[in-house]
Amino acid sequence: MSRRSAAWAIAAGLLLFAPAPAGPRDVDIVKVKRTAILDFLAQLPAQNKTLSGVQVNEYEVYLDCTSADRVFALTGKRPTIEGLELMNAIAYPPYAGTLIDRALTQTQAGGLVSMSWHQRNPVEVCQRGEYYECARKPMDAATLHAVLTPGTPENKLWLKDVRAMAKVLHRLKAQNVVVLFRPYHEMNGNWFWWGKQQEFPELWDALYDELVVREKLDNLIWVWSVDREAPDAKLYFPRRHKPDVVGTDMYEPDPDTPKYAKARANLTALSSAPFAVTETGLVPGTKTLDAVNPAWVLLWGDYLNVHWSWNGDCPLCNKPEQVAAFFKLPRILSLDELSQAFRSTIAADTRNPRPLHKPNPVCPAKLH
Repeated sequence: MSRRSAAWAIAAGLLLFAPAPAGPRDVDIVKVKRTAILDFLAQLPAQNKTLSGVQVNEYEVYLDCTSADRVFALTGKRPTIEGLELMNAIAYPPYAGTLIDRALTQTQAGGLVSMSWHQRNPVEVCQRGEYYECARKPMDAATLHAVLTPGTPENKLWLKDVRAMAKVLHRLKAQNVVVLFRPYHEMNGNWFWWGKQQEFPELWDALYDELVVREKLDNLIWVWSVDREAPDAKLYFPRRHKPDVVGTDMYEPDPDTPKYAKARANLTALSSAPFAVTETGLVPGTKTLDAVNPAWVLLWGDYLNVHWSWNGDCPLCNKPEQVAAFFKLPRILSLDELSQAFRSTIAADTRNPRPLHKPNPVCPAKLH
């Protein structure tokens, strides 16, 4: 057995709750990692544990001090999940390299990577090439139907963007990075072109077919997340390709809003997949965390500290002590609290020998 295969046998055998598998000499590393992550997420509720996560948005990836770094400055803890954004990777080639750099660093440390995709409306002109407002250009039902009809001009434009974005996912797969992939989120709202669409399930399935079936991207864990409690979630649930994780994006001024419990009830009625808080402004209260028992909570970077908002008027922003208290909760797992066996499995055969950013920058949070 090769040294790498031997290491993999040991790492796989040390995974919590999993016996050592008897496998071939050549281990499919991506498959091992993906299975380990899915098993780990499924086991968290029984342990009353929740992974910590922080979003690092597209405008942050070039900076020394990202939201993840500022959380470390506030709490002394690294988030288990680093959220990243695929938007910009098509129109701005240097962005893709910086994004991948962040993902490699997080994976090499044994942490998890989540990626959302605010895809631009593919049939509308985006004057800046690709940015957030391009995803908010509306699309009527007839145009979406054309997008989903093979061979139409609309379908060809959609495919062109999907395949261009897929190049980034291929580069991550080549480095054995598994991605918690969260496309077309908040589909029950009307602010993105894919929102409030009767054919949304077909859109999700079409993207899955393109990325998994055609592109052979097996390094994705598919995350389907709604806005708030989503009483109409059933209308938008995928028909053929079910998600691996379901979740809610919650932006409410009450950290213990009953909408969390309603969201969990509505989503678990559709799926037995792990449930997560896939975006939030305010950190959820302890009562909420105990009640809904999410696999992870991903804090949106813009809302980490009310003192960082431009005028201090941000009802959905946290006070520093709220974030610090959240990371101190016994149920919240930061990166350093994961087992070494699990982190070694995630990090295996992923290397970032020359990272583009400083590993421990001095952030303003240390001063104020």
